[in-house]
Amino acid sequence: MTSTLLVVRLAARSPIFGILLVGGLVFVGSASSAQSQEPFVQVTFLDVGQGDAVVIRSPEGRTAMIDGGRGSPLRFLQQMSVDSIDLLVATHPHADHIGGLDDVLTARPVRRFLDNGRPHTTETYAHLMVTLDRLEEVTYLQATPRTITLGSATLEVLRLPDAVTEHNYRSVGLVLRFGDFSAFFSGDSERYELDYWTGLGVVPEVTLLKAPHHGSINGFTRGFLAAARPEVVVVSVGADNNYGHPRPEAMTAYESVATRVLRTDLEGHVTVLGYQDGSWEIVTGATSPDVGTRDGSTQLGTPGSAEVGRDVESPEGNPGFGAPTDLAVTVVADAPGSDHQNLNGEYAIVHNSSAGNVAIGSWRLCDLRSRCFRFPPGARILARGQVRVYTGYGMSDGVSFFMNNERAVWNNDGDEATLYDDRGEIVLRFVY
Repeated sequence: MTSTLLVVRLAARSPIFGILLVGGLVFVGSASSAQSQEPFVQVTFLDVGQGDAVVIRSPEGRTAMIDGGRGSPLRFLQQMSVDSIDLLVATHPHADHIGGLDDVLTARPVRRFLDNGRPHTTETYAHLMVTLDRLEEVTYLQATPRTITLGSATLEVLRLPDAVTEHNYRSVGLVLRFGDFSAFFSGDSERYELDYWTGLGVVPEVTLLKAPHHGSINGFTRGFLAAARPEVVVVSVGADNNYGHPRPEAMTAYESVATRVLRTDLEGHVTVLGYQDGSWEIVTGATSPDVGTRDGSTQLGTPGSAEVGRDVESPEGNPGFGAPTDLAVTVVADAPGSDHQNLNGEYAIVHNSSAGNVAIGSWRLCDLRSRCFRFPPGARILARGQVRVYTGYGMSDGVSFFMNNERAVWNNDGDEATLYDDRGEIVLRFVY
């Protein structure tokens, strides 16, 4: 499938160059146009199937992520060069919104985590809480009314209803502001919560709306849409889902107020670039390995496709991507007995054959599905030594590290172990 670049502009402006479409995802080297030097905030709705995952990047490169879909979103974050996250939000604890957040917390430095403060009984939620408890460097925030700064952009957290037990009725509500551009996000909010906010008078007129509850029939009200008056609506939804989302009634309501209504099941990833004067541009693309440029040209390529083979290799004749060439990775994938019960029976080994120590603090070791372990700051491999990364639970001692996963990671039938440095560049890859 070939990626498609669709750019819709509300107001005339100089064309944007320097926007790269990688695998259907927009990568912006700096959040401003190379021609006009106009700063913008970038809002990307990831195509994660029947779920939600939104990445917000300010002109200064500050990043927020709202929900993470049901599965791991790490391959998308990697394509977007998202190396750290200033704010990670779980709008509510349903699996199609928080299922991927554990991987994000494990593989990326996260500064702050915010949720609705209501626990859930699921294993997915319990696992996420265990990970958060382990990561002492992550500051926990409850969704009380506050304003969080992301460089020159802000996220306003709305008040939540109190006397409700249904999680959808307490989905975290957020308003993004960047000059005259604004956006509204509210997870799986239903009519009860939308009416609550409308009654409080806290629903502003916005440029961009993430359709509540995947475009369900109970995910909108006429009063809410009359207050928000969005110009663009994006529905995060899975193709042929079992819920009938988005419902025709919801689509009709959105189309009655918005200039554009887009769906991730039809468009793939959807990125909206918002400018301080309130104007906006849309970039859409399918999830393919093609690369495109904003000026309409297309460059076909598959980044990383040269990295195929066995054992350690360095693509395109660039040994180790500029990193140490005397490191090697091996994987012991087939644990004795049941892989899922003997989690520390599978592990990866990083060898250092050099005569000097190698600092690996904040480096990441990832499998083919982008399930990653991040080495703690200060970690190192001694000269002619090695470290092991076990899949299960344990206490790291500087030589043995633990991913603290509840299920096996490495595929017995073949997988890849990729080591990334603290800048996100590939050091080496082991393929078996």
